[in-house]
Amino acid sequence: MSAPFDALTAGRRAWIARAGLAELANAIGRPGRAATAERPDLLARVDQHAAAIRESLGGSLLDPVALAGYAAAIRDAARDAGDPLEDWSRPSWAMLRLLAVCSLVP
Repeated sequence: MSAPFDALTAGRRAWIARAGLAELANAIGRPGRAATAERPDLLARVDQHAAAIRESLGGSLLDPVALAGYAAAIRDAARDAGDPLEDWSRPSWAMLRLLAVCSLVP
């Protein structure tokens, strides 16, 4: 039987969050960074998304648990909408937002 996320210790929540962020870095971060290296316009857009995330989550020092939860919500909504989160020649809003999350991971 698993415990609700709220019932887990802070250390366990942080471990789960970091594991999710590491998976996001592999799935979105690596190909996204490669795309931004080829297209500076994407990097500017990702920076704008990162600023919006910082503002949304309350500041410059972002908690990995908050970032992971935010990323999971974006990823789930994108998948529910049928976005495969794969085409870096025409990245969706969700792809850029998730790449921005990757850029904010401490």
